[in-house]
Amino acid sequence: MPVAVAKDDIFFITEVMKSRWGDGLYGYIDRETGEVLMGGEDAPLEILPDEDSENFEALQAEFDRRYLPIPHEGSGDSYQDMANFIDTVADDHLQDPLEVAIQGRGAFGRFKEVLRRPEYEADRSRWFQFSEQCDYTRVVEWLNREGLSVEA
Repeated sequence: MPVAVAKDDIFFITEVMKSRWGDGLYGYIDRETGEVLMGGEDAPLEILPDEDSENFEALQAEFDRRYLPIPHEGSGDSYQDMANFIDTVADDHLQDPLEVAIQGRGAFGRFKEVLRRPEYEADRSRWFQFSEQCDYTRVVEWLNREGLSVEA
């Protein structure tokens, strides 16, 4: 039976996956326990092997065997989620401005700004549910590929 990650940790895994290398956020999953460990520039993880240790290579090999790094995938999937969501919008008065909003730099902010309009409150709620489900599905699929599961 695969080691399971807690459902509550999916959000943290998602945050690391949506970040980019260099953002300062990183994380690992303990392959033995399913525990999610996160660190950052201001809060480094104490589990990382000490490069100054005389047996660093052995420590690094054990670390690599036990801990699965959470990949940094950036915002590409989230951008695609916005485009996919637009395809589900039936109201042309909303669909058209959303399609314009996701063009070029600043797409995420413009997309959210359109959905902040009071007349689109129901669609805004639907977007949040849609986006969360996409994130959840991506993380579960990645965990499964890595031989892990999510607690039932």
